[in-house]
Amino acid sequence: MKHELLQWLACPACAGAPFELEVTRSSEADAWHAHVHPGAEPREGLDLRKRKVAEILDGTLTCPACGASYAIAGGIPRLMVDADDAHPASAHTWTTFDKAESVWERNFLSLVSPLEPSDFLGKLVLDAGCGYGRNAWLAARWGAEVVAMDSAPEAVDACQRNTQGHFGVHVIQGDVLRPPLRKSCFDLVYCLGVLHHMERARHGFRRLGGLLQTGGRLSVWMYGPRQGFASAVNRGLRLVTTRLEADQLHNLSRVVAGGLRVFSHTPYRALRPLPGLREVVTHLPVHDHHKWPFAVVVADVYDRLSIPVTILVTGEELERWFFEERYADIEVTRRVRNNETFLGTGVRR
Repeated sequence: MKHELLQWLACPACAGAPFELEVTRSSEADAWHAHVHPGAEPREGLDLRKRKVAEILDGTLTCPACGASYAIAGGIPRLMVDADDAHPASAHTWTTFDKAESVWERNFLSLVSPLEPSDFLGKLVLDAGCGYGRNAWLAARWGAEVVAMDSAPEAVDACQRNTQGHFGVHVIQGDVLRPPLRKSCFDLVYCLGVLHHMERARHGFRRLGGLLQTGGRLSVWMYGPRQGFASAVNRGLRLVTTRLEADQLHNLSRVVAGGLRVFSHTPYRALRPLPGLREVVTHLPVHDHHKWPFAVVVADVYDRLSIPVTILVTGEELERWFFEERYADIEVTRRVRNNETFLGTGVRR
């Protein structure tokens, strides 16, 4: 954690800010003039003469308003009001990704459309539900200052590892329903594949919007109504997987991922160039994951089977969410043909 992260944090219990910081262990990382905007105020912990920045590894953040305290462990502020709010363990704990693989960039841009890489330059961005950090890394590479937040400790640990050395990424453990962040702070907030796992998804949607500055953009991606063979299989599997231990579920996820490779990904790659067959194979379950490394597919299956989906929205419902919160420039698009998903975006008034 860098000192500058403090300017965006607030107590998740009472929204009090700023925190009082106690550091028990720290280190130094390389820093360069290119990391700092020209004319910016001097930053605590940053010494450009020595080309070093302080990294807080362990310590405590205390709210002077309510007295609540939160640990900084492994360089990550653990800003959860209740540890029981954390998501179940994820198989993405040790997931890495090839930063040179273009499929990740295409996937991310398809989820935050109509944004382009140039729209991230110089912006303060919140990745709400960052997982193992793939999208946060891309947003920072395009010039954004990114706060990457997830409620699962394994996820933020993986995100920290995968974005290590990237000056513009700040990782925190926090809950979308009680975000440990100051209101009206961010230029862009995106929340991809998270809200449909929440019991109070609409409340989470509203809380994310409150973190935006006027003119800031919110982008969310949510599951729509499930249908077809894939939906039936998924429901059947969940009857079993909710009772499995973590290692048993991981072994089952490898079997399911192997089946997807054989019966969905491979036929899609082989048949999509053939006239008349592309429309057919686009209905294969999660065919768009055919370029993902096998370990990532396994982890994705694990998360789908271990974390319940609590709400499904239609495109009309998602558009109404934005409309009732008085967003402008609202756009809702259907993204997948079978097992529908919807991308919604709007600008905060």
